Amino acid sequence: PLARFFSAGWANLVRLMASNAFLILFNIPAIILAGVVAVYFVPWIAPHFIDVSSYIDPVTGNDAGVIQLYFFLVFFLTTFLLSSTLICIGPFQTGFAQVYKDIINDNSVSFFSSFKTGLFNNWKKGIVSMLISIVLTPVLLLAIGFYLNFQSVIGTVIGTVFIVLLFALILVQNFVYTLIVSTDLKLGKIYKNAILFVLIRFVPCLGISLVVILFYVIIPFILLMSASYLTLGIFMFLYSFFVISWVQYFISFFAGRLIEKYVARLKEE
Repeated sequence: PLARFFSAGWANLVRLMASNAFLILFNIPAIILAGVVAVYFVPWIAPHFIDVSSYIDPVTGNDAGVIQLYFFLVFFLTTFLLSSTLICIGPFQTGFAQVYKDIINDNSVSFFSSFKTGLFNNWKKGIVSMLISIVLTPVLLLAIGFYLNFQSVIGTVIGTVFIVLLFALILVQNFVYTLIVSTDLKLGKIYKNAILFVLIRFVPCLGISLVVILFYVIIPFILLMSASYLTLGIFMFLYSFFVISWVQYFISFFAGRLIEKYVARLKEE
């Protein structure tokens, strides 16, 4: 499976690059919404992350350092919300899920043909799935910030539980979009199957969560917080053309194998 994943991905590198670039282009409204959410929740989730006194010039009182750090944190959270599909344009995401599915199934059709098929056949389910995620994501972020700010053991434990739930939601949402383009199930049963995938394959899903954390949290955080033109350029290049689509393709590949194993009725092409 691992060799098949990389061979299929490499053979369709241009389609994956197109998916990454068009995902950002088509999701401009979602980026704006994610930015609004990030502006509100960055101070809520990490009020003690920014030590204001450390970034204000004691002589001139210049607070440019605070503004820069706050901007990078907002940019980081916005990127995370979009790439993880927590906040995205659902119908467009079904189109990208169809592209990943065709790559996995070795269907040699054009990017736009696959995208159009996924979009027009599943846009209604995509809208509902998008709304579900848009509602749940702020609730989880609110709970994470609320309990972590308790500064107690109990608060940290409960806050960590909500962080786990947030990453579980990321997996569920990605599984849902793959299930939408792969089955004729109603959306309620699709969510049921996606949640069951996380539960019955908990250890592999934990491994996927680590991949998500690495490429959607750790690497972009390091690149952005370095605050240099070089690291910012590397970030813009990687996350505009490669990283987002490859991680989503990876999750779709895993979900496809679970669908083949556990879901009986597949969508007729």
